Amino acid sequence: MILYRIAREKHAHDLSGNGGLISSARWHDHMPVIYTSITSSTCILETLVHVRPEEIHNDLHMIVMEAPDDISSELITALQLPSNWNEIPGPPILKQIGNAWLKAKSSALLIVPSAVDPFARNVIINPLHADISMISIKETMPYTYDERLFFR
Repeated sequence: MILYRIAREKHAHDLSGNGGLISSARWHDHMPVIYTSITSSTCILETLVHVRPEEIHNDLHMIVMEAPDDISSELITALQLPSNWNEIPGPPILKQIGNAWLKAKSSALLIVPSAVDPFARNVIINPLHADISMISIKETMPYTYDERLFFR
């Protein structure tokens, strides 16, 4: 499985998930975690919706990661979630689900629906799971957002 992530250059090779300790997001609350997407376009959108144009750094990198097909994973579909799962902010139950999964270390990957694109999926990586060593960074490249993505 190929996974995509956008991060600042200094964090491009960091699989510690320590950024998750600094802030919380839809699927976790101040715990080590790595958010990725199955497609680069979903990754771009997922990252873009969380920042204002003036907050976008000029040292971003697109990180291409690979996880073997047989790595431990769990899938959560939108049908398994409350009807308001994709609201902003997400309902607290999502953090509870994500935190419980991270603490249990039941799998390395949690595949979840994207709130930005109803046909896409994101993949949450538990950096504390033993299978983290099976995930590799294949490529990193500088990434700049296309200015047409911003409101004028």
